[in-house]
Amino acid sequence: MKFTAKSYAFLLLFCVVVFTAQSQEVSKSFSGIKKINLTTSSGSCRLVKGGSNDVQVKVTYTYSSDNYRPLMEQEGSTLMLKEDFQNQKSYSGNSSWVLTLPENMEVNFSSGSGNFDAIDLTVNVTANSGSGNYGWTNVKGDSKVNTGSGNINIASYQGDINLTTGSGKINIAGIEGDLHANAGSGKIGLAGLKGACSVNVGSGDITAVKINLTGKSSFNTGSGDASVTLISSPTHNISVNSGSGDATLDFGGNKIEGKVIMTANKKNGKIIAPFTFDKTEEVDNGSDSNVRIRKTAQLGTNDIEIKVGTGSGTAEIKK
Repeated sequence: MKFTAKSYAFLLLFCVVVFTAQSQEVSKSFSGIKKINLTTSSGSCRLVKGGSNDVQVKVTYTYSSDNYRPLMEQEGSTLMLKEDFQNQKSYSGNSSWVLTLPENMEVNFSSGSGNFDAIDLTVNVTANSGSGNYGWTNVKGDSKVNTGSGNINIASYQGDINLTTGSGKINIAGIEGDLHANAGSGKIGLAGLKGACSVNVGSGDITAVKINLTGKSSFNTGSGDASVTLISSPTHNISVNSGSGDATLDFGGNKIEGKVIMTANKKNGKIIAPFTFDKTEEVDNGSDSNVRIRKTAQLGTNDIEIKVGTGSGTAEIKK
């Protein structure tokens, strides 16, 4: 087989690409750790439950070893993990950090675009990512999570949790604890909750099913639909609202009891309920186009407030 200069050049380029794409790995073990701070440029992080009291750290990366160093420093009971790019302004490659932990650790994670996964452990987390995604399964603890444009997926969580995404989606399946969830323009889906709830979306939909509320709760969206289905009668105040979409509260066959307040725009909105109202009135918000209809009813002796409202959609309560 005859090789030309062009063939040799192509072969050399292929070898260089393969070499630079090869991953390298660094692993270390630390004892006496109670808190971990991990900062990455775009590297991802995965938390898993360990079988000892030590913290095992493994980082796998494809960056060139000439301009990348994974730094691991223990300061008392705090483990500091970060990435050093040797003052390089541009670089190519990726990194993945796996932290194997004992129970009841505190973890702070910060990344420009890295993902953050956790499975089968008890941990308190504060996490921020510019565009990374979060995927947690069977996690216990109190956590605060933020991402600019990533998605958040939580399954089987126990504890209080605060979730925020700018333009991503939030999906939660099974949570026992108080929930605060905010999305700028994404959707929020919630299936199975026991606790208090505060859910807000700027321009997306809210869908919540199998909800057992144990505290004052609200579901609000600016321009999407908000739909909430309960598995028990609420014992605390609840509100479901949409600026221009439909707002629906389904009691799932449970007793409707409390002071009901339903509102909708007089010109474009609609109010639907399976009972008769005690009072109907117009509320003037400064102009004819902003006049709202407010209907109220006292059902039973419970003094909680049940509010369902919309601007130009349909406000509805279902049995």
